[in-house]
Amino acid sequence: MENHQRATSLLAYVGRERITKYRTASREAGAEVTGALGEMFGAVQAVKVAAAEGRIMAHLAALNARRRKAALHDLLFTQVMTACFSGIAGLGQGLILLVAAQSMRSGAFTVGNFALFAFNLVIITQLVAFGSSFLARARQLGVSQERLETLLAGAPLTAALSLALDSGLPAMTPALACADEALASVSARDLTYRYPDSGRGVEGVSLCLERGSFTVVAGRIGAGKTALLRTLLGLLPKEHGDIRWNDVLVDDPGTFFVPPRSAYTPQVPRLFSDALKENILLGLAVGDDALAPAVRQAVLEDDVQQLARGLNTLVGPRGVKLSGGQIQRVAAARMLVRDADLMVVDDLSSALDVETERLLWERLSADGQKTYLVVSHRRAALQRADHIIVLKDGKTEAEGSLACLLETCDEMRQLWGGELCAKPAAAS
Repeated sequence: MENHQRATSLLAYVGRERITKYRTASREAGAEVTGALGEMFGAVQAVKVAAAEGRIMAHLAALNARRRKAALHDLLFTQVMTACFSGIAGLGQGLILLVAAQSMRSGAFTVGNFALFAFNLVIITQLVAFGSSFLARARQLGVSQERLETLLAGAPLTAALSLALDSGLPAMTPALACADEALASVSARDLTYRYPDSGRGVEGVSLCLERGSFTVVAGRIGAGKTALLRTLLGLLPKEHGDIRWNDVLVDDPGTFFVPPRSAYTPQVPRLFSDALKENILLGLAVGDDALAPAVRQAVLEDDVQQLARGLNTLVGPRGVKLSGGQIQRVAAARMLVRDADLMVVDDLSSALDVETERLLWERLSADGQKTYLVVSHRRAALQRADHIIVLKDGKTEAEGSLACLLETCDEMRQLWGGELCAKPAAAS
């Protein structure tokens, strides 16, 4: 039995390098295929304009052939190893039974002893074979773990968690105590976050949003506008500063700033290959009486009427069947249907024509109960702002009303003048 175990362990040890090699090649080939598919769906219009459909499909076919070959090597070697482990287990059983037969012939081994011996023999030999197969599987799982650790930039996959099973429930924090209170004010003080790779971000930014206010964050590209919004919402881990809801400290913004307290429209909205209605609701259980006002506020009602199946129209992967402006307004409807107190919007109108943009901001600001924090440098948004925060190099350059900033802030004047020369985006 000891020799049997040594043989299976030796086989697993000898094949460990090939196990890792084949599994790594299989995972890399699969990642190339999925990456290529993502790029294809994200650049459908570019492919059509260049009439490159044939070359793109040929490239995808080549990647699929490589993936199929790598997956076949991985699967075949795994099955061969499993067959070897099972064969060694069966061979060991046979050799042991031959030895037992000699003992039975001499009378030193009774039939009852043999029955008990054979029953335990199967269990033990299968256990050894399973242990050897487990070693091979562990090598394969190691490849997946390394890929995950690379993706997470070295962050641990697991963390220690303390469970107080024998003690009472933890005390409710003040942030959770005010979770159901309607928004009166949201404030952030000395908010700081820097991206590790570039060092860009925000540093020492403070703001205060009163209920019903319309606040715009403006600045050049790279000024830290998106970083400010994402840090405030807990999507980026703040390095310094505090955030308060109704003057109560929010310890974990990432779990606190969710509907119905806040809703967020990112700079690059993501749509899924599903019906337009499902892309707006994302599983939210509301009726048409709540969906229709959100569609209208997002200036999307005319587009829905022109679609063949209305809200049931399939939009394709990443919304490829919609224009850039339609995608942005679908994302706006997704935010509005959640009826949150705080609406956070990152450059929502960059792909809209002037009239659609004007109507969108007019409808959004019509409800004086909602609080808006908006990233934009467009005139239609700036003219409706109650308060404007101008960022430069991640810091607050100036803040105040539009009229005041145009008189006192050179950065604001350059942003305002640049809008005069900017051409509106093509699609709406």
